[in-house]
Amino acid sequence: MNYPELDLIKNDYDGIIFDLDGTLLDSMNLWKEADESFLSKRGFAVTLDYTDYVKSVSIEDAAVYTKNRFNLPDSPEDIIKEWNDFVGRGYKETVPLKNGAREYISSVKNSGFKIGCATALTRPNAEAVLKRCGIYDLFDIIYTLDDIKGCPDKRQPDIYLKTALALDTKPSRTLVFEDVPLAINGALMGGFHVCAVYDSVGVSSKEEWNQMVSVSNYAIDNWSFFNNI
Repeated sequence: MNYPELDLIKNDYDGIIFDLDGTLLDSMNLWKEADESFLSKRGFAVTLDYTDYVKSVSIEDAAVYTKNRFNLPDSPEDIIKEWNDFVGRGYKETVPLKNGAREYISSVKNSGFKIGCATALTRPNAEAVLKRCGIYDLFDIIYTLDDIKGCPDKRQPDIYLKTALALDTKPSRTLVFEDVPLAINGALMGGFHVCAVYDSVGVSSKEEWNQMVSVSNYAIDNWSFFNNI
């Protein structure tokens, strides 16, 4: 596996952009539980294609998609409220960083890289968890999909381009860490280099992971690689 060792990449990149859910945060079980709770109460089951879609778009678009896919009487606003009531406490109180993520991002900062965050989380949830985990101040800029007008998800490179612009780094000199195939493809479309991050909940199969690795410049199966270098 081609790990993004800082000593080896420091001359290739000026900026690094991190996703949150499933990348830095061990949070995908929380969203899985939220989806299962929400849909099971309405007589539906969570499927892999549903999960792959909703985890890569803004919460507003996920709510519209959910309403339309299952023909629900709930309004998108009511769906969002139910989801936020379920996950909000998790981001404020319990969702942890993945093992080794803090050490890696701290070393990224100490190595002089500009650091951005590009997330599909709402800003309140993103800021709450980053502050509680003690890494909020390591980021030079934080963008959520809500900040990017006309960009409902990460299938397009808009959020990465805006983050790189704020960092004053060129896409070709910026490395994006992502755990979702749709998001990886979006970053590649923007001319960014990508590191695929494995998440045991988010990656649906060995074949999907192998495909993610094959199109990415780097890949990590867990952040502890950094402590073992």
